[in-house]
Amino acid sequence: MKKILHIALILGLFGGGIYAQVLNEAANWPNDQWSISGSYDVDHLDHNPTIASGSSSFSFDDNLAGGSSINNVAVESPIIDLTAAYNANETELIVAFDYALNIYLQESLRLQFWDASAVQWVNWGTALSENSSATVNFCNGGTTDYTSEALNISSFATNQLEGFKYRILYDDNSSFGWGFCVNSVVISSTAPPACPNVSSVMTTSVTSTTADVSWIAGGTETGWEVAVILTGSATPSSGDFTSNSVVSLNGLTPSTNYTVCVRADCNIDGFSTWECTDFLTGIDTSGYPVTFTTNPIATNGTYDIALVDLNGDFLDDIVSVSSTNVNVHYQLASGGFNMVNIGTTSADFSPNWSLAAGDFDRNGYNDLLYGGGSGVTFMKANATGTAYTEISGSDYVFSQRSNFIDINNDGHLDAFVCHDVQANVYYINDGSGNLTFYQGPSSEAPNGIGTVPGGGNYATVWIDYDNDRDMDMFIAKCRGGSTTISTNELWRNDGNGMFVNVADSNGWYNSTYPGAGHNNDSNLGDNVQTWSSAWADFDNDGDMDVYVGASNTTNGDSKLMRNNGDGTFTDITSGSGVLSASLGIENAPADFDNDGYVDIISNGDVLFNNGDFTFTNYSSNMPPNGAIGDTNSDGFLDVFRFGNIYVNNTNSNNWIKINTVGTDSNINGIGARVEIMTTAGKQIRDVRSGEGFEFMSSLNTHFGIGTETSIESITVYWPSGIIDYIPNPTINTTVNIIEGSFLSLEDETLRDVVIYPNPVEDILNIETSTSLINKIATVFDINGKIVLNQKLITNTLKVSSLGSGIYFLRLESEGKSIKRKFIKK
Repeated sequence: MKKILHIALILGLFGGGIYAQVLNEAANWPNDQWSISGSYDVDHLDHNPTIASGSSSFSFDDNLAGGSSINNVAVESPIIDLTAAYNANETELIVAFDYALNIYLQESLRLQFWDASAVQWVNWGTALSENSSATVNFCNGGTTDYTSEALNISSFATNQLEGFKYRILYDDNSSFGWGFCVNSVVISSTAPPACPNVSSVMTTSVTSTTADVSWIAGGTETGWEVAVILTGSATPSSGDFTSNSVVSLNGLTPSTNYTVCVRADCNIDGFSTWECTDFLTGIDTSGYPVTFTTNPIATNGTYDIALVDLNGDFLDDIVSVSSTNVNVHYQLASGGFNMVNIGTTSADFSPNWSLAAGDFDRNGYNDLLYGGGSGVTFMKANATGTAYTEISGSDYVFSQRSNFIDINNDGHLDAFVCHDVQANVYYINDGSGNLTFYQGPSSEAPNGIGTVPGGGNYATVWIDYDNDRDMDMFIAKCRGGSTTISTNELWRNDGNGMFVNVADSNGWYNSTYPGAGHNNDSNLGDNVQTWSSAWADFDNDGDMDVYVGASNTTNGDSKLMRNNGDGTFTDITSGSGVLSASLGIENAPADFDNDGYVDIISNGDVLFNNGDFTFTNYSSNMPPNGAIGDTNSDGFLDVFRFGNIYVNNTNSNNWIKINTVGTDSNINGIGARVEIMTTAGKQIRDVRSGEGFEFMSSLNTHFGIGTETSIESITVYWPSGIIDYIPNPTINTTVNIIEGSFLSLEDETLRDVVIYPNPVEDILNIETSTSLINKIATVFDINGKIVLNQKLITNTLKVSSLGSGIYFLRLESEGKSIKRKFIKK
């Protein structure tokens, strides 16, 4: 029988503790006998129950505290002397309350008790589950009842009984978080039953038709009954007897909610009460394009967000970083990993918003860029890749997505960082591995690249959308309440540092910078709340299309936009299937099933490409968004996030991987266009550093080719203008291509090309018997530097912007080209 014991603080006997916590009564919040502890932003402790005029709730808003705010905060009971409960044989304690919790990354909310003997807080059960979608005002929405596991105090020493207290602790674990609310806390004691209940009933190894169930014995019993029912059914009256505390359940139905219940069989003392847990059987994945297996890996960094080569062997490594350490699991050619910790001087800014990788000093080892909430840190690898030098600027940058890219196409990697609240920033490389900070319009980028006041710049991706052989840039934008700030932007690269926004749908750029040429020709100036986009040639027609993923539908839903090949895009969302994917902040392209059509990973869903510009969404048994690469060199793409590798279980499709090594271009080949030709047609990729919102994926270029058994050719269009052409490469292997090693063939159809007038002052006419429409005209100066790049729509080329001198015109298509010399007056 449960006794009602009111056991208060000794202080209460002297009149000061009438609101102190007692067993079997509520906490009586607000209650100044309770206390708040921890390290937290006091401005966002929304409800404080520990002051006399305070709240009846305990709530903290980690969202409004901001990404750079590290918060752990607890509400702590006064000391509760458990001696009377112990003497009355009420040796099991339970705490109950209702709560709301929304988890963004790694936050936790949990119950703990004070062990006076060990002088430390001890976890009381497991962390609470997420149960809310609220992002502010967590006490205003729905809550869930929580009842703790029974805490057995029968073995407590005197000081543990007399010094007992408990707390409810929120810890954001140094990550961005949402927040929580706790109400109506009650602690109660009870005598243990004659036949103690089992505890920790749990299911593991759940498949579509099987599961294992295990539990911890309640006492000395050696037998149990196990019953499996459909969730929501009446409590079972009996079950199957077993003498094992682990039982395999078979013959289950896929995608079905079950409840498994266990009770102890104590012979003459009868049965305990049922202890139950719910579980959901898996989906039958036999018809999936590909499946994944979760493999934990013991990383020790705060930020598990990169899957990229760090030791120059072109194998994707697992990278986990913290402010003073780079934790690398180097992938071994023989399989597996070799873990190494590389200590660093403390980074001024951590990559709590994004990370990018690229070899900006050309020493053969990739450097790292940390995009922090207040600035940018570069970790520069030494000449052996075994140490890093920390380089941080003093400039305030509220970083979002970061990239390495050769902005001015001088053969040296620059860096670009989205700014959340100001104009975007970029770091120009002087050719010796030194980076200079720029923001907004400058001598290096006269128009700037994203200058709307207030920022809203969330995720950039660099792509050649107009196939003119230079890298353009799309900015996914987000900001509630402002159509100007939240309107997406597409910046066309016109060469020589000149970028023009061709997604200026509201006319802000054209009116603010008249004469610069800003317009909405692309039709991509959507006012959609989006944190990232996925760019790929989804229909394999030779140009980059885009999936613009909405983070919410306040300003409209996600969109699938087809590249028309003329610099414009058409909305083909309707009927495409993409709207079945989850909304969120992460979207990235990858051909996970190697069928030759690029898929989209979107916030834990995978939109598998059907090959006809429609997609089928798979939302279960898929990896979360993370860093994408090949962790076991099997030619299939895996995902890394939060200490887990989601290993692709593969299928029978064929593939090829390509590593680009620049000589005249940047050493990573970032910005190169890679094309392969098979009997099924053409596939294209752009080499990119940084896509999606946060993660850094492989710099290797990956193609699936489905059931094709050969590849006719690989063509690499380097940023320098060099073209390499590799016929008949071997499939199901990795090809290393060094710039200039496989020079392209002459285009025999253009041998009759004549250019005039020569010398020329303004318009250069090109005469040939072959159509020049959509061929690429590239002009090089006498030093081999590209000074003009244009896709031809007529047989003329305007060269009036060039200075006087000798130049070379190259006409190119499908990897073949021809050159002619001309003189500019």
